[in-house]
Amino acid sequence: MINLAGNKDADKHIYEELYLAGIEAIKEESNGEVPYTVIGRIGYWKLRRAWYYWIATVEYRKDGLPLDVAMKLHNTQHPTMTIMGNTIRSGGHCGCPSPDEYGAFKLNDEGKRYVDCYHIDDQIGLCEFAKLIKNLYVIC
Repeated sequence: MINLAGNKDADKHIYEELYLAGIEAIKEESNGEVPYTVIGRIGYWKLRRAWYYWIATVEYRKDGLPLDVAMKLHNTQHPTMTIMGNTIRSGGHCGCPSPDEYGAFKLNDEGKRYVDCYHIDDQIGLCEFAKLIKNLYVIC
């Protein structure tokens, strides 16, 4: 993904990346360095474009990824012969530790651990994240 900080054509790139991942685009003004007027939404997750990555955050505390699902996502093979956890970073941690090691999780109302934030570095990761959320919550 390209760096969109200060890019006047940010929306064009954002629409394209969301389209390729099958993520709904919704209007929202930026308050950061990327001058966008659109973000992504999939299920209870909102995705906002940062410099060269996406920031995915859950809207409601109880609807994050359960730790077991987050661990499976983290350890899934990426086509570049690495793991998805190096591209879909729990908590946005640049060292890419697993959700369990980093502790980028919280407890929901039932006392179960979950991840409520990711930084996603490439189109493959964005597509895989969208696919996982759609399957998890049966979103069409």
